[in-house]
Amino acid sequence: MKSTSQNLFSSLLANTTKHLRMIMVMARRETRYRYAGTMAGALWSVANPLAMICVYWFVFSVGLRVQPMEKAPFIVVFLGAYLPWSTFVEILSNSCACVSANPHLVKKVVFPTEVLPVVQIAVSMISHAALLLLFMSVLAVNGYPPSIYNLQIFYYLPCLLVFSLGLAWLAAALTVFYRDVQQLVGLILTVWFWLTPVVWPFSMLSGWPRLILTMNPLYYIVEGYRKSFITHVPFWADPMAGLCFWGITFVVFMFGGLVFKRLKPEFADVL
Repeated sequence: MKSTSQNLFSSLLANTTKHLRMIMVMARRETRYRYAGTMAGALWSVANPLAMICVYWFVFSVGLRVQPMEKAPFIVVFLGAYLPWSTFVEILSNSCACVSANPHLVKKVVFPTEVLPVVQIAVSMISHAALLLLFMSVLAVNGYPPSIYNLQIFYYLPCLLVFSLGLAWLAAALTVFYRDVQQLVGLILTVWFWLTPVVWPFSMLSGWPRLILTMNPLYYIVEGYRKSFITHVPFWADPMAGLCFWGITFVVFMFGGLVFKRLKPEFADVL
């Protein structure tokens, strides 16, 4: 197992480093293709998240008058969690068809198909950066100046990307053989959203539901963003939560990578 994991990590690192320029070129091409013929271009990548932010803010803040336990405005607490969540959804949703939609690349013997989900991650960083700027602006308006704790995003963002990549490999590989996977992923993401404390405070839970939901990797990430920008709690303050997250993430990363590697030789035959 140790040898297999080392080989997988080494293969990923080697392919990502070796083909980094190609990944960036493909990411730019993917962005242009996705918004080809539109006047706003890449601005559409943040239009949908921005619309959802406005809807959730109106429903939960204006309508239901939800008061977060952090004593911060709802829009601040919500954005702190929605920022990583929307990036996770974008990566996983777009990765499902990233292999099946590129048969001309898959059938090239020398093309490293495992980098296709990495391209989707690179594309998602555009909307993530735009939403991060919006979030920082909202923080400033609500009296949250920049802090040294904000730099923890350079820890929590890789957490998000490593976990997302494992699932992206798995979804991309399975979608080649079972097209229903893409629809299933959309359903799972809908349920997953409400099982993650994005619009509701985690403190409202107690007992076994609280214990179970702490094992949700997205809980660790969204709370990490809030700790970095709102409550200013260091990431090492809860080592057990970190160990639990990385344990689950390691399993997901390895399983997704191994499934992709195992099914990769059959992609060309199916497509």
